[in-house]
Amino acid sequence: MNTELSVEELIEPLQTVIGVVEKKQTLPILSHVLIQLKDKVLTLTTTDMELEISASNKIKSETEATFTIYAKDLIDIVRKLPEKTKIKFKIEENKVYLNANKNTFELNTFNHLDFPALPKTQNTSVIKIKQEALKELIENTSFSMGNQDIRAYLNGLFFELNKDSLTVVATDGHRLSIGEVKQSNNLEDKKTVILPRKAVLELTKLLNKSTQDMAEIHLSDNYFSLVDTNTKIISRLIDGNFPNYKQVMPTDFSNTIVIDRADFLSSLQQASIFVDERTKGVKLVFRDDKLSIFSHSERGRAETQIEVTKQEKELEIAFNIHYLISVLEKLGSKEVNMVIPGGENKSCLLSAMGDESYQYIIMPMRI
Repeated sequence: MNTELSVEELIEPLQTVIGVVEKKQTLPILSHVLIQLKDKVLTLTTTDMELEISASNKIKSETEATFTIYAKDLIDIVRKLPEKTKIKFKIEENKVYLNANKNTFELNTFNHLDFPALPKTQNTSVIKIKQEALKELIENTSFSMGNQDIRAYLNGLFFELNKDSLTVVATDGHRLSIGEVKQSNNLEDKKTVILPRKAVLELTKLLNKSTQDMAEIHLSDNYFSLVDTNTKIISRLIDGNFPNYKQVMPTDFSNTIVIDRADFLSSLQQASIFVDERTKGVKLVFRDDKLSIFSHSERGRAETQIEVTKQEKELEIAFNIHYLISVLEKLGSKEVNMVIPGGENKSCLLSAMGDESYQYIIMPMRI
């Protein structure tokens, strides 16, 4: 069977789905992309048996064909060709031959009927949310996800859906990010799911380039899916109980300090030059309405100082400096509230002044 596709038709859907393909696969066919041509539409699909992405594009070819091809080789070939280049595909039982600009490439293929698909979802709840709001929720919380933690439930993003809100939470056990949007959801009962880290990263890529106004999320007992104009993501969910994030929220707000966000961020960035790479710790000293920031390493030391307001108690405390910086980079307000640990409070809470849509918890450390 023969068909012809241009680089222009191939490149965008191929770039969309390629992130799912791992370098090392348990099944050889998982390193392939499934290519389907039907009704002048090209659809590319990849999967690792946990996550599946399909991306479509309108094409000129009227040929109907379905075949698989090694994904990494295909994208390497396509990326090196001019956009208007036509690629002729000759599809045989075990091989696919590509001909472009007098160059011929021979790639292996598998029976497309053996290409695995994730099961159909059942008992699905459908949630609609403004795409920009979903994108912001994920970007402002997902940086706190665990990465290859032995506790699988930390290696993902927790979604809590109620009738009137969507809350997204991420934690790696040392810090915690919470984002919430108020909206009406067509739900009878509260629903909670944990979306795996890899799916979160691919979903972020999709949302960054999508032009849709509304996102439609489908949630079943075991799967999460999102359908965009030309793209569909389906992911298995992490099976586990996410920690009760409300238990680490401060209960005593008497020692809440107001700090200029830009000054705080700048001082921390300067202090980070001399942070010990092993501990990554920085010491904060609150005294006389001033915050002094101390860092030291084998190369030297730094001390920066800024003014704060509403300080009532003198305090010395240490944190991972990168955790503080990442939170301050996400908060967009001029001033931030910082609830300092002490008494019953075991953790620090950071939020924007006058806006609690996003709240960040950081555990103190010893240095």
